[in-house]
Amino acid sequence: MANNAEQKKKAPVTVENAAVQESKPSKPILLWVAILILLVLGAGLYWLIEQQKVAIATMAEEVKASQQTIEGHLSQLDSTVSSGSTNTAKLLENLNSTDVGLAEKIAEIAEIQDMTNDDVKRVWAMAEVEFLLQTASQRVLLAADNEGAKTALVLADEKLKDLADPRLYRLRALLADEQLALSSVAKVDIDGLALRLKSVLDNMDKLQVLMAPDVADRGSEDVVAADAPTDWKGVLSAAWDEVSSLVVIRHQQDGSAAILVPQERYFLYQNLRLKLETARLALLERREGSYHDSLTSAEKWLKQYFIGEERDAALATLTALNSETITVTMPDISASLVWLKEKGNQ
Repeated sequence: MANNAEQKKKAPVTVENAAVQESKPSKPILLWVAILILLVLGAGLYWLIEQQKVAIATMAEEVKASQQTIEGHLSQLDSTVSSGSTNTAKLLENLNSTDVGLAEKIAEIAEIQDMTNDDVKRVWAMAEVEFLLQTASQRVLLAADNEGAKTALVLADEKLKDLADPRLYRLRALLADEQLALSSVAKVDIDGLALRLKSVLDNMDKLQVLMAPDVADRGSEDVVAADAPTDWKGVLSAAWDEVSSLVVIRHQQDGSAAILVPQERYFLYQNLRLKLETARLALLERREGSYHDSLTSAEKWLKQYFIGEERDAALATLTALNSETITVTMPDISASLVWLKEKGNQ
């Protein structure tokens, strides 16, 4: 009986231990299941976040492209508006100038309608006088043409004389003063000087170039062979004579420059022609400094590279031309034109 009691006491303990032993393996399984679920959820959440990032980046690119398109349209719109404003401003300016011109024409027509035949003749004559005075001023200022300016003033005075208007007496007095001032200007015969220069140019081919002396042809000479020297001094002297015979020194009588060979004559003529043409152009344009510089250079060239009577004649002509003064101080003849513009319509 004691054994049975002990077995009864041990039996519950064995069942409890078995339950404990059966419950131990189930906890790790649940833990792994929970971890797996967490991993799946984390992976899904990561994938969802990445998809959202891609979608956001795509939307940003689309927004940026749309913004650039809008900015391009705005820029085109601004340029269109700007060009339209410019065209409108130009159109308004043209309309304003047209209105002003039309108003002036209407005023002129209205004024002419009230004029008599004598008034019309006077207006026409005064317009011709103004044109002649402007021509005279231009001839003086631009071309220093004394004779041309004086001719224009004489014609203007004849127009005023035909009008016989005492109100224009002051204008005729100014014209007389200006004609006297032009008459006192020293005359420069530009055409005559240009013709003299042209004459030198036309006869330039007749000039004779200072030629280099030709080297003597030794083959045509009878050379007598000397006896061979026997001592060392004779040998040195003979060697020096041979070396000296190989060198030909060309001298010009005045020693200013080396003489050119016949094949270079073309450049001598062309250089001289260039100097003379430059002087002629400066003469026609009344450039005093360039005119004298070119003539002086041509004179030196003639003296240095040419000889003969033709050279002397050309040199004398250039020296005479170089002594001429081609510019003069022109008087101011603007007083008559100023008076006409200010008081001619009174």
